[in-house]
Amino acid sequence: MFAPSNTAVMNPTSLPGILPGSLNSMNNNNPNNVRNNSIGTNTNANANANANAPGTTTNGNVQNSLHALDDPNVYHWICQLTYGPNKEQALLELGRKREQYEDLAVVLWSSFGVVAALLSEITSVYPMLSPPVLSNQLSNRVCNALVLLQCVASHPETKTLFLQAHIPLLLFPFLNTTSRQRTFEYLRLTSLGVIGALVKNDSTEVIAFLLRTDIIPLCLRIMESSSELSKTVAIFILQKILLDDAGLQYICATPERFHAVSQVLTFMVEQLTLQQTPGRLLKHVVRCYLRLSDNLEARRLLKQVLPRQLKDNTFGEVLRDDLGTKRCLAQLLLTLNED
Repeated sequence: MFAPSNTAVMNPTSLPGILPGSLNSMNNNNPNNVRNNSIGTNTNANANANANAPGTTTNGNVQNSLHALDDPNVYHWICQLTYGPNKEQALLELGRKREQYEDLAVVLWSSFGVVAALLSEITSVYPMLSPPVLSNQLSNRVCNALVLLQCVASHPETKTLFLQAHIPLLLFPFLNTTSRQRTFEYLRLTSLGVIGALVKNDSTEVIAFLLRTDIIPLCLRIMESSSELSKTVAIFILQKILLDDAGLQYICATPERFHAVSQVLTFMVEQLTLQQTPGRLLKHVVRCYLRLSDNLEARRLLKQVLPRQLKDNTFGEVLRDDLGTKRCLAQLLLTLNED
């Protein structure tokens, strides 16, 4: 169905030991603490930097351009991450700095041993993925490492290097987990945040890389069975792939691929009818359908499989205040009725 040309999902047992953000909030047993954040942004409820936009102070005044290495604390925590005994604290503290310094990603990538230390944090928990025995503390620690990788993945100077090193593949064992435990749910969410950061700025290079992996079937499975936040980031990634011409062509290249995507979208529509606030997911679902309709063969098939809930007024109340999604749905229905 979605057989990648070069790369498969890696088996965690065969390897050596993006919502997004450090998830220390999991320690207070309240997953709702990470709900009010945009895709690809910080979800660490405890991060002091979360209160400030990049380049601003606590009172809203614009800062001068700051460099990470001008801060002695950054240098200290990088040394701790690489050589010191306080690696866990270093992950947390550096994560708090990423909103303050736009060049932190470059510093992390260029500092000797830092990327190796981050990858070691990630691969060290592979044996705990199956059977699923990951503790809260370890999951939180890995999420903090993933936050720093997301920082590297989102920076224009390090994104290509990040891809060329094939580092995203090391996240796939986390995306491939199916455990409903909170520790694994947050691990999937933060891993998705890294991929979301990669696709956020519509890079053809990123999409070409992802199409050689199993990211589409992994996202489809998460869209079916994970938490609302994970579903939102997963469908955001799928939407970004579809918006790329190569991605649309790939998904519509065979009826099997198209139906795999459309069946999951249909399932999501059916589930959304049961939710009180389906708007966030619904807007991505509608935009995925609209983009699929740009392909002539997919358009023909959509006429047969588009859920009736999108044709009648099932979501009329939901879309009343969402004019953008309402227009997209109207355009979709108009396109399908043209011929």
